[in-house]
Amino acid sequence: MMKKHRLPAAVLALAALGFTLGTCEFVIVGILPDIAAGLNVSLAAVGRLVSVFAACYAVGTPLLTALTGRMDRFRLLIGLMLLFLGVNVLSMLAPGVTVLYASRVVAALVSGTLTAVAMLYAKEVSSPEQTARAISAVYAGFSVAAVAGVPIGTAVCHALGWRATFGVILAMGLVLLPVLARLLPREIDVPLAEGCLLNQFAVLRDSRCWHCVLMVLFSASATYTVYTYLTPTLTGTLGLPETAVSPVLLGMGLCSAASNLFSGCLAEKGGLKPLPVFFAAQVLLFAVLPLLLVNRWLGLTGLFAMGLLMYLLNTPVQVHSLGLAEAEYPAAASLCASVQPVSYNFGIAVGSFAGSLVQDAWGLRLLGVPAAVFALLSLWQCRGLLRSIQRGKTRR
Repeated sequence: MMKKHRLPAAVLALAALGFTLGTCEFVIVGILPDIAAGLNVSLAAVGRLVSVFAACYAVGTPLLTALTGRMDRFRLLIGLMLLFLGVNVLSMLAPGVTVLYASRVVAALVSGTLTAVAMLYAKEVSSPEQTARAISAVYAGFSVAAVAGVPIGTAVCHALGWRATFGVILAMGLVLLPVLARLLPREIDVPLAEGCLLNQFAVLRDSRCWHCVLMVLFSASATYTVYTYLTPTLTGTLGLPETAVSPVLLGMGLCSAASNLFSGCLAEKGGLKPLPVFFAAQVLLFAVLPLLLVNRWLGLTGLFAMGLLMYLLNTPVQVHSLGLAEAEYPAAASLCASVQPVSYNFGIAVGSFAGSLVQDAWGLRLLGVPAAVFALLSLWQCRGLLRSIQRGKTRR
């Protein structure tokens, strides 16, 4: 019975890949000052590395997944892993900020496409009843990267310098590459793309896809309107001492990891159907957040609740996208696998920008207002998605 419910070793390797990719993406936030000092440039000059990574990830991933749709998936994964190792060598040895920017652009493109391929493999190497848990495990790798990978990378930076941080990521990839090559099947039952490249994007015209894209985008926008300014909110609005920030951020990371794991349970039990309840909870939470932030303990409770809600949609959305591809758009499987991470990165960019406008004009306490609007839009799109799915079932 235990073996029946245990996830295959290949899924655990894919979760480790998620951890490695997540650390590569997120760790830059913790080492920005050291990079700026090491390359003798301003903090603002390296600070844009974060937005450039997110933008390239969001824009480039669907294009690359479509372009590589005809490639053998195993060779594609191994090739992308080798390229990932190469760009981290380039980041580690970058003589100036221009080379570092170039390496991070390539890292973003590689990470997004690797994530999409990993999702295809997670579905392939697990049994149908394990699919939701397998996908949730890969996403959990990203969550653990935020909780543990970033602090570890930052500690390495402070001890050995920022270049050593990229060296650690490189070492993680070097260890992982032969493990993936050993555990993953050489062939998976995912049709290769055929015909014109634009034919793969036909899935985006399906309301079950674009409702999903907008739902994820608005949900991420809601969360990151507030989450982007979490540290100044803790110190400036709630009045926490700087020594308390790290423990609170750790707590937020644990909440987000729990959110990811619970999303797997949601996908197994009810799929997309329970999501309107949680989006409604998001709307209510963000609407009252300005009032909660008046009090330190109420404010912290509200922020931790935000962490628990922020990733609940991950696994249900990924299972829906992969199922849609399998049933009706098999040639666009890789593209469908990238819907969630790409939409979420677009949402991060939108939410961060909206938050910057609000905090500049009215202060940090009112960040919950636009966040509530975004959450309401996400709820609206979720209801539209469920109606579209029901219409599809009725037609069949």
